[in-house]
Amino acid sequence: MLAAMKQARERVQALRVALEGPSAEEIGAALPGIQEAMNCLEAVEQEFRAGRCASYDVRRELQLLKNDLKLSGRLIEHGVAFCHGWARLLGAGSSYSRAGRPVPDPRTTSVGSLSLEG
Repeated sequence: MLAAMKQARERVQALRVALEGPSAEEIGAALPGIQEAMNCLEAVEQEFRAGRCASYDVRRELQLLKNDLKLSGRLIEHGVAFCHGWARLLGAGSSYSRAGRPVPDPRTTSVGSLSLEG
């Protein structure tokens, strides 16, 4: 049981590290680990419901996992805010709407596109 909790925490910590990095590929690589963490937590939940798991160590690991999830959640929230900021910035020009969609220029018949990577 304790091993399952530690494994779940390791997977969440790997996601947090990926969220702190500059690469979307790192985040994508960490996502399968979140599924593993969820499976571990389901097993822990079943043990709790059956009354077989009430040790201090498991409760402590659950509290640490909760803190890790809060930190990861904040990183995700900040990342979303950053992306929305970029969308507004790109939409501020004359050829993009505030939603980030291209607006046809009345002087031309074709609409260009912009691609950002990184």
